[in-house]
Amino acid sequence: MLRWGLALGVGALSGCSLFDEPDGDEPTVTSAPVDDRTATDTAAGPAARPGTVTDGADVRPETATPRNRRTDRPTATPVPTDGWRVLQADDARTGWRPDGTGPESTAAPDPDGEADSGAESGDGTSERPVGSVWSTDIGGAVRGSVAVADGTAYVGSESGVVAALSVSGPGASGSDPTRALEEAAGWTYEAGTAVRATPTVADGVVYCGDEGGTLTALDANDGRERWSFAVAGDRAGPSAVRSGPVVADGTAYVGATDGRVYAVDTADGAERWRFDAGGFLGVAAPVALAEGRVFAGSYAGRLYALDAETGRERWYYAGRAATRAWSGPTVADGVVYAGTSLEGVLAVDALDGTERWRRETEGPVFSSPAVADETLYVGTDAGAVLALDTADGTERWRHEVDGAVRSSPAVVDGRVYVGTDGGSVLALDATDGTERWRIALDGRVTSSPAVVDGRVYVGDGTGVAHALAATER
Repeated sequence: MLRWGLALGVGALSGCSLFDEPDGDEPTVTSAPVDDRTATDTAAGPAARPGTVTDGADVRPETATPRNRRTDRPTATPVPTDGWRVLQADDARTGWRPDGTGPESTAAPDPDGEADSGAESGDGTSERPVGSVWSTDIGGAVRGSVAVADGTAYVGSESGVVAALSVSGPGASGSDPTRALEEAAGWTYEAGTAVRATPTVADGVVYCGDEGGTLTALDANDGRERWSFAVAGDRAGPSAVRSGPVVADGTAYVGATDGRVYAVDTADGAERWRFDAGGFLGVAAPVALAEGRVFAGSYAGRLYALDAETGRERWYYAGRAATRAWSGPTVADGVVYAGTSLEGVLAVDALDGTERWRRETEGPVFSSPAVADETLYVGTDAGAVLALDTADGTERWRHEVDGAVRSSPAVVDGRVYVGTDGGSVLALDATDGTERWRIALDGRVTSSPAVVDGRVYVGDGTGVAHALAATER
């Protein structure tokens, strides 16, 4: 249902027997056999084993694009030069915008050595305070993140509302930054069920997943539904789409908690292929796209590389026997990085899946890594933000925070931006982890920051979307 506005513009599952159990305590990697185009596809379904692929032509023959008409090979979309159109900034999920700008911060000595009351700095310096430029109550907890494109911030909520909010706001010193949804939204869309996924914006279309297992394409200008795609949902347990897709070359790639990765035609919502990755909660975390491959972690304890055109498995990496889930993978310079529910961060070769290094942490890692300038940044459930050397996993620095960190970091303009379960949004110096500022919100922040044109966009557990920026004293 479309509603017009006035403005323009996990731990409990660790013992579950429904997980696929890797053999032994040592990680293993399995390469897929050479694809000689003679293999017969096996239909995915309740009886299908993990690691099987189904062509969309078998599933929806009346609408799927025939394979012999698709000669293009999908590649990752170049890093965008404006906005924050997809979770973690780009299709490879690096979380890094080398050309971006965060809140302006001109540091000056603080004669009292005290942090500013609006935005705290941890090194005795005083910067322009960071505060809310505007905030809008969406009506339900914001579990996903905010996407920003063409002057509009797109966000979903537990109430089932997807809202297109104008990035313009009051912003004047001393003015009330709170905006009613009816005033701030160019349009709202009611999904009919909770929306925990981050919207993805591509070519004038907003793609959003929901807890009912539907991926919906909406017109970015007016919110009208173009098409919807329902996942198979033929297994016990939830069948939700909890992450935004990556979109490239006419295809949207997305995972679902029914255990599959799907490739969906962006023209009409037809299924091109599906891959069975297994696991009771399946592919809940975002997938990444790089070099013609889709990378996905599943609750079966496996990390997969799939051919983006055909969905065929290229390799999978099986973690230790106790590994149950993977955070969304990040791909940079030929390496795939991911966190695990066991306790640690892993780096494997993107070409063949061989392990490069593994770093144990003091708590599970559900935060997807960000990678910039040969450094990996990630949060842990133990309440720390870590900076690791991408060459060998050596710790460069750590910063303790006020709660678990399930927000995925963003790296912009020499700062690492991240949210915490304690309700804070922080900016840390990317070089040494020094806290540059911190602002407290009213609810937990699992939302991964979107940093665009001097502003940080996040949502919180009370259902409020915020635009944070440097303000006048």
